Amino acid sequence: MKRIPKPGTETAAVLMGTTFSAILLVLTAMNAGPLWRDETNTFNLARMPLLEDIWHNLHFESCPLLWPMLVRGCEILGLTDGDMSIRILGLGIGLFFLTSLWLCQRCIGGGAPILSIALLGGLPAFLFVVGANRAYGLAGCLLVLSFGKIWRVVESPTKSRILSAGFICLLFTQCVYYDVIFLGAMLAAGALVAIRRQRWKIVWTMAGMGLLAGASLLIYLPIIHRVPEYLPFWRSPFFDAATLWNGLSDALAARSSANPDGANGPQIWIWIALLLVGIIAAVVMQRTRVRQTPKPEVASKSANAERSDLALFCVTSVVLGTIGYIGFLLKLRFFMQPWYYVGILILCAISLDGILSASWPALRPWGLMRIGFLAVMMILNAGPAWAEAHTRRSNLDVVAAFLSHNASAGDLIVVQEAWEGITFNRYYRGQAQWLSIPPIDSHDVHRIDLVMAEMNQPEAMTPVLRAITNTLTSGHHVWLVGAYPSSVQRMRHPGQLHCRPSRPKCPPDGGLGLIYIGGTNRLQRSCWITRSKKRPKQLLRRDR
Repeated sequence: MKRIPKPGTETAAVLMGTTFSAILLVLTAMNAGPLWRDETNTFNLARMPLLEDIWHNLHFESCPLLWPMLVRGCEILGLTDGDMSIRILGLGIGLFFLTSLWLCQRCIGGGAPILSIALLGGLPAFLFVVGANRAYGLAGCLLVLSFGKIWRVVESPTKSRILSAGFICLLFTQCVYYDVIFLGAMLAAGALVAIRRQRWKIVWTMAGMGLLAGASLLIYLPIIHRVPEYLPFWRSPFFDAATLWNGLSDALAARSSANPDGANGPQIWIWIALLLVGIIAAVVMQRTRVRQTPKPEVASKSANAERSDLALFCVTSVVLGTIGYIGFLLKLRFFMQPWYYVGILILCAISLDGILSASWPALRPWGLMRIGFLAVMMILNAGPAWAEAHTRRSNLDVVAAFLSHNASAGDLIVVQEAWEGITFNRYYRGQAQWLSIPPIDSHDVHRIDLVMAEMNQPEAMTPVLRAITNTLTSGHHVWLVGAYPSSVQRMRHPGQLHCRPSRPKCPPDGGLGLIYIGGTNRLQRSCWITRSKKRPKQLLRRDR
């Protein structure tokens, strides 16, 4: 019998890193807990009774139809009927992403995705995003597969390779709207390599795949045209280039979302240094190719030419993708969130693998350096990644359960924001009336149109204040749910509550407080419901 060959030292190291990342993803799915507001928004959209309802409410979601329809299909099969089922689906996406990294390396002729695992496997932002009930995780998987499939078409444009690459690219553009930027960068990089090889058939193939994927987004033009109506609400009034840098620093910071005020680690400088090394190496490889093989027909057959072409494909994808995405963010001017950067980070990681790993497969000295880099990155990210894997995504389920048992039928619950109302509406099962600020009629999806309509009213808070006054006058209680500080000052005179609402720098819906006001117009008790890594459902009550 033939003996199975043992994996090499570098492959064994990457297998251990992949296993550690998989363990983190499993722990994240086990400890993530309830759905936070964006996840609840997607879940409610996918479960609408009719497909027509999904289409009419799609402009309240930030992604095309692919992910909501996938969740809907799983719900029809009975696979997503609860929070844990959604977490298992996210775990499957996360494990599929790790598998796609290996498949991509196989497509580009490399060994093991050592740099991708080192850069992404222990990144807290990656753990938060890839397993969430959002389209970003699936988009990352299809980005990696599109990268590998496009390169295989550049190598040999067979019919089966073209069809599979075109199908995956089509799915990729249906995940997140701005994925078309990354796809365009990869297709342009493939066309550039084909032009240097004078393979004009491949150039037209790249153009055809891009046109097909871009045409699939034409059905969303009515939705895209409605975006300018809501842009003033989402845009940051103080947006500049520093905003992009700060957002990138938060995405690469070696700290978990449970510790948002922790110090930044050196990860961002490691990424920048590695990108500079990769770009310089790719440029040097192009110069070496020109000196060694001046004839195109000879260059296409040499191993050095193959590696230099792969380096050209990778570096062009990174440069064009980064420029295009930065331009998109500058045009959008949104408040930056860590998940906005996951796509470009994935593209950079797999491109660096193609330049510095697949092009230099020898163990010494480059392989030993890559193994050392993997070990250093895993050690740097181990603590924050472990904390992130044990962090709950929200505590509104705890608040809702507490109010379901303690708020009576005549009480009033006031939720600080309409966005937190989406999650609260999912978990609250009590008899007390509740409303959000501003008060809107629907809390299934992000009804920004209703919020903006209420904000344009001259006395938008009148219904809320009238409801609070009527509740207290009748001798019942008012419960305030929101991002309040843990210590609340006493009222200076009846009817006035002095506190400074704060927005915690943590995952949405996380760390919300609860204030209880008695029917005598006097602050009686404040409860602070915190997110705890060891005891996430513990209620910390301070009697006053």
